[in-house]
Amino acid sequence: MNQVFVGIDMGTSAVKVLAVGIDGRTVAEGAEPYELETPRPEWVELDPDAVYNATMRTLQKVLDEVHLRGDVPAAIGISVAMHGVIPVDERGEALGPLITWMDRRSGAIADGWKEDGTALALYRRTGAPMHPMLPLCKLRWLSEHDAGTFKTASRFVSIKELLIYRWTGEWLVDHAIASATGLFDVRARTWDAQALDLARVGADRLSKPVSTSTTMRELRGPIVSALALRESIPVVLASSDGALANLGAGAVSRDTLALTLGTSGAIRTVAQDPIFDDAGRTFCYIFDDRRYLIGGPTSSAGAVLNWLLDLLCADFPPQRRFESAMALAEQIEPGAEGLTFLPFLSGERAPYWMSSLRGNIIGLDLAHDRRHIIRAAVEGIVFALYAVDEILRARLGTPARILLSGGLTHARIFRQMIADVFGSEAAQPNQLEASAFGAAMMAALATGALKNLEDVATLLQFSEIETPDPQRRGRYRDIYARYRAAVDAALPLFAGG
Repeated sequence: MNQVFVGIDMGTSAVKVLAVGIDGRTVAEGAEPYELETPRPEWVELDPDAVYNATMRTLQKVLDEVHLRGDVPAAIGISVAMHGVIPVDERGEALGPLITWMDRRSGAIADGWKEDGTALALYRRTGAPMHPMLPLCKLRWLSEHDAGTFKTASRFVSIKELLIYRWTGEWLVDHAIASATGLFDVRARTWDAQALDLARVGADRLSKPVSTSTTMRELRGPIVSALALRESIPVVLASSDGALANLGAGAVSRDTLALTLGTSGAIRTVAQDPIFDDAGRTFCYIFDDRRYLIGGPTSSAGAVLNWLLDLLCADFPPQRRFESAMALAEQIEPGAEGLTFLPFLSGERAPYWMSSLRGNIIGLDLAHDRRHIIRAAVEGIVFALYAVDEILRARLGTPARILLSGGLTHARIFRQMIADVFGSEAAQPNQLEASAFGAAMMAALATGALKNLEDVATLLQFSEIETPDPQRRGRYRDIYARYRAAVDAALPLFAGG
């Protein structure tokens, strides 16, 4: 019988579960989607019970397959999308929806704190750039606009905290998820007093912060039965989806950049010490018990491309739409014959942190067709992340290697463009579900089956590797300059909402 480690990734649109051997080989996997709800403009929610139940069903299926193989589940690690918040009662029942990172209802609150200097002062302790994605802003909004729920709620938690409570009876939050709330001092690793005052909550209405390696060894009896386990299994709190995507892609050193392009996107690197941007444009979150995660996210990735392809490529079968659209884009030369696409359809996070920013297509000509628009959109999505990397390079230098994850990077056009624009080798590991794999590997680390982060990197293989082409890189410098000029022209148009 072989030991396997299970990674759960509760994402924005689906839960994914992997069972992985100590050699890094996937032995079982499963996924189940759930529907985002948008009851009003700028509101983006999930049903927390739908997410929890989908997680339980998927986990049970994977564990059943593990048992059928004769393998033994050794530990479970948990990844979750950052910035979500749920009001719950003392029994762990949700009193409202899970307000996701995509929700922008608290934009005016975030803007106000930017204008009066509060945002930058908080950033210097919390490492969280001010934006309505932060639970800090969401809690203040609830206190002002849903006072009944705000007063009644016993606690405000992430979906991971809710799962841990239902499994173990304890309200715990790992330092990594806590650091993504805007309420947590990343140096002191404790709740920040000023942030709590602004959110109008006390620490007693939040979970107890604990290290990412915290391991719960006793599950409640009904959970053991529901998962058809023979006995309880260690559960490691692990980290955020971003941190675990770095681990799962093997990007665990300062000179290696992890780049994710899924529903949203991000670039991230791991540092031994906290690194802050003077203007508060990049995040500094906690990675694990000793390290920090430095980087920035974009809202302008897969969600934007899905919208565009639904609009322009409805004649392609849905299951082949992305592949077919990328083939169209490859027919057009870099620069899309003068077309520039600003992909800010739902505002933007790093480096502008403007929820009011909106998209633009600039330079349209009668000679352009859908191929040019798709090509320009692909370039705009990559440029959105490169704008963040420009800031990181001032502190960290040019990355020696970029390790990729996320659905968009399955297309060669994205991988090659990333290599050309960033000027670094871009490689995709064989483990495509980086956050779930990272959660499984952090469980192995926390329980002593693996010794260090570098052990995880040795388990990965890289079959898709793109190197930058000097000629194309030179062309992209000019195309990116046009993109930046277009962004600079658009920013004043949307400032102030």
